[in-house]
Amino acid sequence: MEIIFRGAALEVGRSCIEIKTDKSKILLDCGVKLGKTIEYPILDESIRDVDKVFISHAHLDHSGALPILFHKKIDVPVVTTELTKKLIKILLKDMVKIAEFENKKILFNNHDVKETIRHTIPLNYKDKKYYKDFSYEFFNAGHIPGSASILLEYEEKNKTILYTGDIKLRNTRLSKGADLSYIKDDIDILIIESTYGNSIHPDRKAVELSFIEKIKEILFKGGIALIPVFAVDRAQEILLILNDYNIDAPIYLDGMAVDVTKLMLKYKELLNEGYKMEECLKNVKLIEKSEDRVKAIENLSKNGGIVVTTAGMLDGGPILYYLKLFMHDPRNALLLTGYQVRDSNGRHLIETGKIYIGENEVKPNLEVCLYNFSCHAGMDELHEIIKKVNPELLIIQHGEETQATVLRNWALEHGFDAIVPKLGEKIRL
Repeated sequence: MEIIFRGAALEVGRSCIEIKTDKSKILLDCGVKLGKTIEYPILDESIRDVDKVFISHAHLDHSGALPILFHKKIDVPVVTTELTKKLIKILLKDMVKIAEFENKKILFNNHDVKETIRHTIPLNYKDKKYYKDFSYEFFNAGHIPGSASILLEYEEKNKTILYTGDIKLRNTRLSKGADLSYIKDDIDILIIESTYGNSIHPDRKAVELSFIEKIKEILFKGGIALIPVFAVDRAQEILLILNDYNIDAPIYLDGMAVDVTKLMLKYKELLNEGYKMEECLKNVKLIEKSEDRVKAIENLSKNGGIVVTTAGMLDGGPILYYLKLFMHDPRNALLLTGYQVRDSNGRHLIETGKIYIGENEVKPNLEVCLYNFSCHAGMDELHEIIKKVNPELLIIQHGEETQATVLRNWALEHGFDAIVPKLGEKIRL
């Protein structure tokens, strides 16, 4: 058996892991790394005979390279949850649309996206299936609605592998925490993310209060709170928070987050506070066409307010349009709400105080604040997962070098056999 790391090794982005035996070959995720340029996983000719692809969740760093397989005429079944399938369709179509609008070259087209969705098979949580020399089963990963950890059992090899995908143990307003019921089985190999492998998240309630106080301060000055979000999860989480604190100001929801939020409403049983989502939208003005945006900008300019819009790392999306208009007024503020990947526009802003809008690097004259509303496990949660699973081998990925190394050192100190693979590395078992 071989495990090959085609992406997300010593980095966050382009998750893609191959597991190969003498009878089967599968991929766990197939994502891209978004930034000034798009980075793809290693998808050479050796993946042409892949049997199945399993997608842990919809975020593009786990699903964004899927259409490349179909562009290469590799008609492979893709297995994921029903909600993830529908979210992937929205995200991939938007990725093509943005690439065309910005005249950026990507390695697939709309036809490939259609083929991807046509070949995608929904699977419910805890619905165990068998294929060739292994079985597979999904468990709620708690990261975003529809996300899954994937349990693989190779009976002939006597190996059980758990791939956490992106995972979170604690409930958020939007998502229920991860289901760890697989710990009743003996798991030989645990492949775990390490996005926050070196830090514990601050108290969520305290972060919410700080966030709300800043918004009130901005609104009191007659300013505009610009809130860039990931379309899937963070947008809905922020809306739930704003609704719960009864913010008395116009709230505008723009970008792909509009379609995603409408879709989430159809899967309220998968949400932690799903019953509140409809209530949220009653107090939100949806930007669904260009006239809506023109009217919103006019009202914001006169009265201030709140804009919740994509993209969460400032790499494209309507947020750059709003920033271009409102970044020169010091009454306004940009409230970052999520992880800023290395080489992203958001990370560049944090590190240099400057941002790229188109080809121009500019210094915004507004306050920039960062809030940790992460839907990833913090260091303490990762430790808890590792202890409960108690694997023979721990493989640490989906984390920058510092985070992955700190988690590995902790694991070694606690008696685990732990490794941090490099990009392209093969592990033979």
